[in-house]
Amino acid sequence: MASIPTLIVYVAVVLVAFYINDRYSTNIKLLESYEHNINITFGPLNLGNDSSCNALDFQLNYKKHADLGILFSNYAGYMSMVSLFKLWTSQQNDKIFFGTLKLNDKTVSAVAKGPGRNFFEMFEQTVNIATDINTIITYGQWDLLPLSDDSRSLEICSKDIKSFQNSLLYNFFNSVISDDSDNKSHSLIEAWIAAHVSVELLVLKVLHGYRYVPNIYATCGRVYFVEDCGYTLQYHMSKMNLTNRLLVAKELLTLALELADGTAHQSYSFYLTDLTADNIAVRLDKTTGLLQSLKVIDWSDVIIAVNNHSMKKTDDKMIHASKHIDCGIGCLVYSKEEICQSRISDHNVYAVCKEFLSGDGGLLHEITDLDKTIKSPEKEVKNLASLLNSCLWNFDVEKQSEMNRLDTAKLIIKSIQLIYDFETSDITYAD
Repeated sequence: MASIPTLIVYVAVVLVAFYINDRYSTNIKLLESYEHNINITFGPLNLGNDSSCNALDFQLNYKKHADLGILFSNYAGYMSMVSLFKLWTSQQNDKIFFGTLKLNDKTVSAVAKGPGRNFFEMFEQTVNIATDINTIITYGQWDLLPLSDDSRSLEICSKDIKSFQNSLLYNFFNSVISDDSDNKSHSLIEAWIAAHVSVELLVLKVLHGYRYVPNIYATCGRVYFVEDCGYTLQYHMSKMNLTNRLLVAKELLTLALELADGTAHQSYSFYLTDLTADNIAVRLDKTTGLLQSLKVIDWSDVIIAVNNHSMKKTDDKMIHASKHIDCGIGCLVYSKEEICQSRISDHNVYAVCKEFLSGDGGLLHEITDLDKTIKSPEKEVKNLASLLNSCLWNFDVEKQSEMNRLDTAKLIIKSIQLIYDFETSDITYAD
């Protein structure tokens, strides 16, 4: 016969187990309730993704979000998806949450993202759910709604003036959603909604697998989970030596060219209109300290142009040349109409040169200042400095048919590689 102390311990264990099981059951029901609500609410953005919210376990990084204080204290023991949904519905503006996401085969560092509540509220005030959705399904009218100036709707255009906006959108949505989607019409509607409130989600889907784009892991209602790509370039800038900054400059120019010339995607060119150090993340190798990866982490502000392969690549008159207007750091002047009417635009290259490769405090200030402390031959340093200066200023395509900003970018990449080799070699070069 068990002693009284043993019996007390046994009863206590049973009660604790019952409490834990009851709490777990309650949490499961609560999670299912949130999953149900998040998916019947107007505007889920799964885009044909078959991942279930029940299957997702996202653990918030509480230390990174200490500023939210008591909001998290009550959910520390809860299944994190519940607290995430609850917190998301309270956010008026865009906000991202850092944490870890458990996948089937591994656990990854991830960022939970989604459109702020205000974007959905503006959209819901504009759209007539019964009329507009029914019209789209019945007649295939995919035109975007005229939202307020504060909205960030999809900017898509074609170099072919015969193309209709309706067909451009339909084709783009089809390139975004999964081919094996069980309900294609529903996924197309989700893509149409995302075009009004979450442009980044569409871009991440269509560019999935491209090396300068974060991996997208899963979606759940209006929340999507992407790769945590590390600290921003703004964070690293002052800490990087010249060797690493040369690599960053080379990657940025390569990105600029590939987004425009069809390398990133055969059917579309992408022109970034908010390319700043805060929107770029870099990861350094833990052993060598050298640049390991560079990715654009905000794709909300982008012009997408349909590539017209019938235009001759040798026709320099069809290259759009950006005009240099010195409006300060983080200010980028551009013309969507001129970008869309050209075969290819140098907008991305100009953005990189203006934001990162010119003026005081640029990535390559030792080059632009002709710093004598670097060991590369003066001739090569002056050549790169000249190219960087040329990249910034205006190009007249008709008068300078032998050279344009795109060709200049390719020369800069070669010159950067040459100086990188000089700087990382053990040989000292005398001028």
